[in-house]
Amino acid sequence: MKKNVFKSKCKINKIGVTNDTLTGRGGMSLFVKYLSSVEIYPLLEEFFGDIRKSGKGLPVWNIFKQIFCWFYDGTSRHLNSFDQLRADEGYASVIENSQTEMVSSHQIKRFYKSFSWVCGGPFRKILRKMFIWRLRRENPEVIDLTLDTMVMDNDEAQKRYGVQPTYKKVKGFQPLQAIWNGKIVDAVFRGGKKHSNYGNTVVNMMRDLVRVIREEYSETVTIIVRLDSGFFDEKILQACDNLGVGFICTGKMYKGVKEYVGVQLEDQWVNYSNRVPERSINYPGYTKVSWLRYY
Repeated sequence: MKKNVFKSKCKINKIGVTNDTLTGRGGMSLFVKYLSSVEIYPLLEEFFGDIRKSGKGLPVWNIFKQIFCWFYDGTSRHLNSFDQLRADEGYASVIENSQTEMVSSHQIKRFYKSFSWVCGGPFRKILRKMFIWRLRRENPEVIDLTLDTMVMDNDEAQKRYGVQPTYKKVKGFQPLQAIWNGKIVDAVFRGGKKHSNYGNTVVNMMRDLVRVIREEYSETVTIIVRLDSGFFDEKILQACDNLGVGFICTGKMYKGVKEYVGVQLEDQWVNYSNRVPERSINYPGYTKVSWLRYY
């Protein structure tokens, strides 16, 4: 699809001086430029273009653009605020839309209802494609991935369908996320009671990401996965070995660990300092009776 398909009718071409105040959200124009530069619009149109049932309506990518801008702006989290933005000529201009292109709250609600639970798959594919696009631009020699969960607190929400208790003593959700260079590159939406290492989600996510990296970026690049103690499980460490990737995993202070560290000689310790008073640390490996190997 040609790139000019995703150009707005009211594209900002130059910046000048004026005595008029058009909008208090001038920084939004830079965000709109960013969205265009990362080439996310073609991906959105590719995966979700079929949602548009009629050629008379707004293109899907433009609706997504307005939703992204709404989230980025953060002035309101109520959908009816789209009606206020629709009436703001200055806001429409700064996000490079004409007022006729601005969506109403009812259009947004209908748009949201077009998505079913199976749409999580296409969104994950978009995240991975954006990930590969960034890797090709930055060309890193080492890919450092972090896997973690994020508790979403829905205690104050009026509509809380599907919420579950979380370990942070709030009711909500707990998606699993893969993070690279401060950006989410894969995610699985999960219920609040799903702990870090629930089911096979972690292993499957690692396997899919490594496959995509090897096939679309580099077969030889070094991959390191960082995990906290919630993922301290032999099957995850074995999966890293089988995939040929390194891992850094926070362990747990089991009784055996304390006993092992307690009998180490002084020359087995090294000094370490990181914005805290210098301390001595030891680098023991670890295994459990039920584990097949020593890590």
